[in-house]
Amino acid sequence: MDNKLIGACGLVCSECEGYKATQANDPDAIAKIAADWSKQFGADIKPESVQCDGCMTASDRKCGHCAECEIRACVISRGLPNCAHCEDYGCETISNFLKMAPCAEKSLSEIRAGM
Repeated sequence: MDNKLIGACGLVCSECEGYKATQANDPDAIAKIAADWSKQFGADIKPESVQCDGCMTASDRKCGHCAECEIRACVISRGLPNCAHCEDYGCETISNFLKMAPCAEKSLSEIRAGM
């Protein structure tokens, strides 16, 4: 997991298009990502909802979903860096999410293996 920014759920924030465009301070790329994601997810996603420094950072720039993410809220309430460190790892919430995001499960498994 070296040099990777891992979100609460195990997604690798530093590999996300929105994160990369934010870090590059590229408003054109951010606008294009917002348009692409709007089409992909059938939602009206604004560029400000794409800007993100990672869901677990102290920065105020987080993707629009962070405010409603149950996983992130749980991890923060427990004072953990991500779900891999949780004594209840494998709970229904993270298990349901990981069914849709096998790459996140791989990240969390790698973290747990190194603990």
